[in-house]
Parts: sequence; C-alpha cells; structure tokens
Amino acid sequence: METLHIYVTEPNAIDISLVAKTLGTTPHTLSAGNPSFTNGNPKDCNVVLFRSATHIGNDILQHMPGLKHAVRVGTGLDNVDRAFCQQAGIAVYNAPGANADAVAEYVLAAMLMALRNIHLVKRSDIETWDRFKFAGHSVASRRIGIIGFGHIGRLLYEKLHSLGCRDFLLYDPYVHDAPADATLVPLDGLMQHCDIISLHLPLLPQTQHCINAEKLAYLRKNAILLNASRGGVVDEAAVLAQMQQTPFTYIADTVEGEPRVNPALLDNPNIIITPHIASLTSEAETAMVRSSIQNLVDSNTTPLLPTA
Repeated sequence: METLHIYVTEPNAIDISLVAKTLGTTPHTLSAGNPSFTNGNPKDCNVVLFRSATHIGNDILQHMPGLKHAVRVGTGLDNVDRAFCQQAGIAVYNAPGANADAVAEYVLAAMLMALRNIHLVKRSDIETWDRFKFAGHSVASRRIGIIGFGHIGRLLYEKLHSLGCRDFLLYDPYVHDAPADATLVPLDGLMQHCDIISLHLPLLPQTQHCINAEKLAYLRKNAILLNASRGGVVDEAAVLAQMQQTPFTYIADTVEGEPRVNPALLDNPNIIITPHIASLTSEAETAMVRSSIQNLVDSNTTPLLPTA
C-alpha cells in the first residue's frame, strides 16, 4: 500500500491523535497546516484532510501537486469542486451518516424549544413569573414535514415517532417508500400543510434557494421552519420578507456566507441562529474522523455524494 502523506488543513478542528490511531499500521505521515496551505509541507503530501473552512478546487494542485486523495471530516461536500476532482483524478471521501444522530438530536431540541416558546423567555418574565405567556404545543399534536429523507431525516423521524408523533409529510425525490404514518408529497404541499418543517438537504445547484419566496408563501401561520443542513438551501432575504406577511419561527444552524451572518437575522425575535453546532458532540466528532479515515484506508475511491 502506498504511504499516505497527509496534510491536515484544520488541526484545531480535527483530532490528529485520533487520525493517527485510526490509521494504525497504515504507512503514513501527518503534517499540520492551514486552509491557505501556507504552513507545513503541502507539496510533499498526497492526501488533504479538511473540514468546512477549506475549499478544494482547481487551485489546490499549485499547493499540492501530488494530491491523490481529498478527505472531508464531515458529511457535506459543498466546499469541494467534485467535477474538478474527478477530472484531476483526485478521489474524494467523506463520512456519510457519521454525524446523523447528533444533528437529529439538535433538530429535536430546537423543535421542542420553539414549540414551548422557551427562546422568547426574558428576565422580566421570570421576575413577574409570567407562566401562561409561554403556553405552547405538544410535539405529538403537530404535523411534521421532513424535506430530505436520508440518514438524518430518517433518524429525526424515528426520534419523533418515539415521542408519539404519527402525522408526517415527506419530500424526497429519491425516496419511494414511506413509513406507514408518513406520506410522500410534493414540496409545495408539504410547505402548505405542515406545522413544523425540517430541512435535510445537501447544497447542490438544484437545491440552492429551493426554499424561496414562492415556497415560503405557503407556510402556515406560526409554523416552525428548521434548517440544519446548509444555509444556501434557504433564501434568507425571502425569510425576512415573508415574516412581514406571515408570523412563523425560523431556526437555522447554518447561514448563507457563514461565518458572516446577516444582522437582520440576529435582530428578529422569531429567528434563532446557532453557529453551525448541530453535529458538535464528542461522539459525532470521533465518528466523523474514524469514518472518513477508514474510507481512505479502505481505498474507496468512488466520490461520495453527501446524504443529509
């Protein structure tokens, strides 16, 4: 087996000791660098190991002329130019499903918080003990819409099912069989008829702004829309505009152009933004490193498309 000379672009976000442990007896070297490829020894490496802050595109061979493998410690590949990698003979690996449980837990927690209006609690409400201002809803009483029924979407369904939910609408053009208490519907119908909608899509040209002004206009009053996939699947300007017409709650763990955030999103009490933390559990972090590195070691050279 060839020696893997690995350049780690984000050593603060990747456990290098776990990388070494997972590689085991596989011949390898590890070099800590950065997303700009200005530290370490990228020219001597044939593997790049990265997370979200690194872009893999047609300029990478200037830094790593011997690059053969691009390994994403995570699921999404929207920071990888897959067409270029295929043309250049660079095998692409990720860790599909490794963080699914963590993301599904985040969505469930955010969903329950919004249903019970916990995010609206202020100090004055505690001082006046204004209990009944926060009367909410049971999740089991709500119709749930899941857009994207891959690893995370299915896990979310299972967790909600265990809480008594029995009314689901699903949209996924690649899925043809639904659970007994779920119905596959067109996207417009799902947006129109659900109380809670959770997005679990990769960011691809066909999913860019798939939740736009036209789709948002279908939302029910006081609906909850959650995005723990990628910021670009939702048109944030359209969200702000639609909130002037229909009151609803928008919860997003990812935003367009992150880490930059539109201040208008932060200033709206019906919008909750978190800094891309849905997958950040120690268990998911470990699973993503192990899965992505194992895919490399197993020489699975077929580019993997992310499944939300």
